[in-house]
Amino acid sequence: MTTIIRLVPYLLTSIGLGAAAQALRLGLWAYGEPAAGLFPFIGGVLLILTSLVCARETEPVWEPVDLTRLMAYCVALVLFCVMLELIGFAFAAFLFLAVVLLAIERMKTTTAIVIATAFAFSTWGLFEGLLSVPLPRGVWGV
Repeated sequence: MTTIIRLVPYLLTSIGLGAAAQALRLGLWAYGEPAAGLFPFIGGVLLILTSLVCARETEPVWEPVDLTRLMAYCVALVLFCVMLELIGFAFAAFLFLAVVLLAIERMKTTTAIVIATAFAFSTWGLFEGLLSVPLPRGVWGV
């Protein structure tokens, strides 16, 4: 089992290399603004770097997996994807983060709402306002 675990960082590194290579085919920058491949390229590079750092560990870290919590995250992500088209990015991201922070992470209500609001709307402002990347607006066009 330990041998298989030691191969995981290398598997993730190869996935990161594939993602970065595909992203380069999409292009990183076009017409003075980010192209379709920029974000996947950055994600691929981050996956490569973190995987290689993990590969250097001498002892794999064993942490118990809380299956209920993992499934709650999966359900939240699926609901986020569904809500994205219905209510738009900003509100879907806010609801997703608020539910995850309150229900799964058990944060204080005020802290969770502040973090969810700040992250959801600053991300929306960054992509829509600064980078001119259109995000899903939902049925209300928000």
